[in-house]
Amino acid sequence: MRRVRFVTFGCKANQYDTQVLREALLRRGWSEQREDAELVVINTCTVTAEAGRKARQLARRLHREDPSTRIAMTGCLAESEPEILRELPGVEWVLGNGEAKRPVNFLRQLGEELDPEELGIPAGITRFAGRTRAFIKIQDGCDLACAYCIIPKVRGQSRSRSIPELEREVRALLSSGHRELVLCGIHIGHWGRDLGLSLADLVGHLASLEHLGSDGAPLEWRLRLSSIEATEVDGRLLDLLRQHPRRVAQHLHMPLQSGSSRVLKAMQRWYDASEYLAACDRLRACLDHPAFTADVLVGFPGEDEADFEQTLEAVREAGFARVHVFPFSARPGTPAAGLPNPVQPDQMRERRARLGELASALGREYRRGLAGLRDTVVLEGGAGLSGRYQRVRVPLDELPPGRLPDLVEVRLALEGGTQEDEAELVGRPLGSGVVA
Repeated sequence: MRRVRFVTFGCKANQYDTQVLREALLRRGWSEQREDAELVVINTCTVTAEAGRKARQLARRLHREDPSTRIAMTGCLAESEPEILRELPGVEWVLGNGEAKRPVNFLRQLGEELDPEELGIPAGITRFAGRTRAFIKIQDGCDLACAYCIIPKVRGQSRSRSIPELEREVRALLSSGHRELVLCGIHIGHWGRDLGLSLADLVGHLASLEHLGSDGAPLEWRLRLSSIEATEVDGRLLDLLRQHPRRVAQHLHMPLQSGSSRVLKAMQRWYDASEYLAACDRLRACLDHPAFTADVLVGFPGEDEADFEQTLEAVREAGFARVHVFPFSARPGTPAAGLPNPVQPDQMRERRARLGELASALGREYRRGLAGLRDTVVLEGGAGLSGRYQRVRVPLDELPPGRLPDLVEVRLALEGGTQEDEAELVGRPLGSGVVA
């Protein structure tokens, strides 16, 4: 049996793309294993210079450890710098984000003979690598042009998958045992624009789906939006979040990037800080303790101390449950790569540390505010992810005997720790424990 290993760098969309290729090979009789793989598929990311460096470093190490290992490089780095990757020792295939990465073409590139039925491999996936949660890529590409971002050049324009295709994939994943489905993409707020639809049309359709389990009873499951711009959560989408608190997770990851309107304009973002914060206020007023998470980019060229202080204030006012802080990384071919007044590395590190401290404090404050509330947890062992994007421990001895439920309704409590800030978030099962 032929052996393959997959390594994925980057976003949820990349992890989904890896699963598509994984299923294409597993259907052909390959087995997946980490050690002694004759083929390693590295799905790359080019958002930051560090992501690209790690992918190239891995390829070199794999070849050094075993020169007979055959390496395929796929993804965004393969799209942006294919010639560099082809020069790496041991790399036999460089497959970008276009036709070369479709399952049928991927198999052909690997020298697989295709039976007629292989030509009709359906789009999508049927499982997600041993996880309770699964990602579904609903669209690819981006029509915008943020000054720092290379992704539109390597992913192309926004392209949406159809509702019938996505419904089939949802049902397949539910049948495989997944109980949380994360809708992901490059810019999911633009889903449907090329189809004459909006994201609310898709979410509304999926939120109303009933799917029967093997015992004939309806399954309880939920959706989560992976990342959406704050200004793109319109009234219809907000109504769906409010009307379906169990089916649609009360969590929105909304990239902020900067709290300085001056820097946002230089970044070629389409909102200012006040518009972003107004969107947060509107959402919080309509939902029950929603979790807001965000990306913040530190050290964009020209960012001064006053700009950074405005970012700290905006993060504080938004009250994020979690913040992903990352440093500016100049990508060749983007407008930001040639901007003057770079932020010095020591300043960037210092600002990242200050913002990280604030983010940690806000996260603890948000968790404290959850005590006593009800939520649902998708279990993976004795813990899982709540609808509000918190890691929650659920005491297994408090669940009913028999089959471990996948989705548990709990009341949240802070327990343990010598100080309140150190306490663990625990979910005490309600009633039978299983969401009905």
